[in-house]
Amino acid sequence: MQSGFRVTSIQDTPPSTVADGIVARVLKEGSTEDPSVVMELNFAPGAAFGKDAHAQPEILIVTEGVFLDGHAEYGEGSVIVGTPGSVHFPQSTVGCTVLAIHPAGL
Repeated sequence: MQSGFRVTSIQDTPPSTVADGIVARVLKEGSTEDPSVVMELNFAPGAAFGKDAHAQPEILIVTEGVFLDGHAEYGEGSVIVGTPGSVHFPQSTVGCTVLAIHPAGL
């Protein structure tokens, strides 16, 4: 590995249930030096997170399935960018996997 890089594998990251039917794997924790957080979110069919308000930006990349935000459906390959102050209602009727990036931390 080149100097200055770190590698994390989803297979080596323990899962954590964040809501009924929603499992997160934190791939990169935030730190004082770099507050950004990266996680994979797996939504089981029918799973819903509820209201999710953001003080910081959030970038979601749908890697599998169909993600809903309470307003629209987003399929595989969609990139959803939430600005500070944005609110959505993360859910999936058919199940999905999303890469969530929080550049400024959680």
